[in-house]
Amino acid sequence: MKKIVALSLAALIMAGCANKKENDSYLVSGEIQGIPDSTMVALYPMSHSQTDPIAEAMVIGGKFEFSGKTEEPIVVILSVKDHYGSTRFMLENAEIHLKGSVSAEDASDGKKLYSFNDFSVEGSPMSDKFFELMSGRDELDRKFTAMRENYSDIMEIITGGDRDRIDSVRATDRYKAMSDEENRFFAALDSNYNAVVSANSDNSWGPLMMMALVTYLSPQNRELYENFSDSAKNSYYGKMAYKELYPLGRPGDQVPDFTATDIKGGKISLSEIAKANKYVLVDFWASWCRPCRAEIPNVKAIYDKHHADGFEIVSVSIDEEENPWIKAVEKEGLVWPNARDTDKSIAGKYNVTSVPTMVVIDSEGKLVAENLRGEELAAKIDELMSK
Repeated sequence: MKKIVALSLAALIMAGCANKKENDSYLVSGEIQGIPDSTMVALYPMSHSQTDPIAEAMVIGGKFEFSGKTEEPIVVILSVKDHYGSTRFMLENAEIHLKGSVSAEDASDGKKLYSFNDFSVEGSPMSDKFFELMSGRDELDRKFTAMRENYSDIMEIITGGDRDRIDSVRATDRYKAMSDEENRFFAALDSNYNAVVSANSDNSWGPLMMMALVTYLSPQNRELYENFSDSAKNSYYGKMAYKELYPLGRPGDQVPDFTATDIKGGKISLSEIAKANKYVLVDFWASWCRPCRAEIPNVKAIYDKHHADGFEIVSVSIDEEENPWIKAVEKEGLVWPNARDTDKSIAGKYNVTSVPTMVVIDSEGKLVAENLRGEELAAKIDELMSK
């Protein structure tokens, strides 16, 4: 009897070792009907920025396979390469089977828009958990789609561009009813987001859902992030969220120094300009950027008010062409140092993803504030310069 028990234990240990070895890698097999043979499908890691595929496979008879290893479970996006449309699941080191079908329609640029239907994932407990956490958002999206379809007549006018018709429909009770429904939807969306993320603040699902439920993070999300446990912050998506929420770190952190050629052909150094002033506003902009141009009067007013007391501005344009940049600088009367970031190396150091992006630093080159515009920016500079 003891021998039988011992043999049974040995068998369990061997089986456990075998399973561990198998789980050191993933094998994703897919049966997605409707994708043409010889078409390439790809897996992309979920991110709020453009990423390269981590795996690619050719579809043969509606079937394909991905294999590899992931250091930790991540959300991946399955799509038909070089076309539109996608679906998501959790990639973990396991044997995962995908089933479903796609329908396709032509996009305006000649590509296809694929819609994934009846999509299911087997063999991935992490995907089951992911879909459970996403279920509230998915239900809200379905309600929003239905609401928009119910008001399709109004949406057609709103998107049509006819100003008179738009003004006319906005005065109707039906438009007000649609606006009220939209407001309730967005309130529910925020509530769902905060609830799901907060409920998982002590584990890696918190930052994962923080990223998965929205297409970008803003400073308003920082409070949720700061409530995460250390383990959540140090997770894969915790680190990703931190980088997006704090692209230059927290106030008091040193910002990257740079030297550049100014519009007059001379060299400027951010650290040298900072040393000569109390505070410096680094303004990333472009001549073609309407919000950037709209902000210039406010920036000029701040400059005129505080420059004599030690406030400076350095404008860094991401214009690819020189002439539009020069004309814009002259037309707007930008009298402070102006440089053009032709290879986006400076913007890259500052993790600039859109313009305008504004960063305020002190005389030591340390971050004081960022992402402020309009009255908020003016008030902040007033506060700093009064000290």
